[in-house]
Amino acid sequence: MSSLLTALTKPSVTNEPPSDAEIRRNDLALLITVIFALFLGYGIRNNAINASRTVELGENLPSVEIPARWIRGESEGYIVAARNPSSPSIFDSEIKIAVRPLNPNENMVTARTGLGVQRSQELLRYRELSAGAVTVDGEPGIVVTYAYIADPTRPSGALAAPVVVQAQDLVFVEPDSSQVVVVTTAADAADWEREEHYFRTVYNSLHVRESLPTEGGEQ
Repeated sequence: MSSLLTALTKPSVTNEPPSDAEIRRNDLALLITVIFALFLGYGIRNNAINASRTVELGENLPSVEIPARWIRGESEGYIVAARNPSSPSIFDSEIKIAVRPLNPNENMVTARTGLGVQRSQELLRYRELSAGAVTVDGEPGIVVTYAYIADPTRPSGALAAPVVVQAQDLVFVEPDSSQVVVVTTAADAADWEREEHYFRTVYNSLHVRESLPTEGGEQ
């Protein structure tokens, strides 16, 4: 038995150690394989994160893209409501879309003003931060950025500190249907920059662009 073990474990005389050149070549091949695998994994991850799905808003209304991994739900007053289940905050980042008929003698500016009043009555510590003109597929629109305090765990009785929420309302009138469209995006203010690329998915699908001032500084 000992002679058999010796024969099995004895190095073969033909099993020469690899040369330095062969070692370098093998190391290089391994490095290239690892780098390729990393890039492949990164690409798959990005595709999963950036994947979106199309949502139809209705007849004579645009379709929008929302993140594919977000969970759709119901929210009173909105035809689309989706939230990010992977949000790091107790406040799930959300996208909501509301559509209503344009009232007589109403325009985009008065619709935006009325929405601001509504927000101030419904949201705790509502504060408007900025407002700017944009175009939505070539039509005029307004983006209003604001903040408020939310307490998402209160209904369940859990104990957690309230959250400062940063949000935006994109307001525009769809000319083909004479309806006011409000796209609301919101996230924990501490996570806004992290979540903003998700909101860009919606804005890009609507072809939202900042309005450039005309001569004389008028919008």
